[in-house]
Amino acid sequence: MITSAANRGWPGDVAISDLKTAGLPAPSLVRAAKIATIEAADAQRIGYLPGSDQPQVTQAIRQFLAQALAA
Repeated sequence: MITSAANRGWPGDVAISDLKTAGLPAPSLVRAAKIATIEAADAQRIGYLPGSDQPQVTQAIRQFLAQALAA
């Protein structure tokens, strides 16, 4: 999930460092604790997650999945 950085932060949130590359108009976060899927036909690409942010997002998702599997 991507959300506005103005919203209250959650553990595991990763700030998006390059809004222009991501195609976002305001400071935003990847909220790794909220994973959702949508039909590809309903999605529109506006940008890309900057490469420098990808390792942090991957690590945050791994941590949440590990916690879920351990529960």
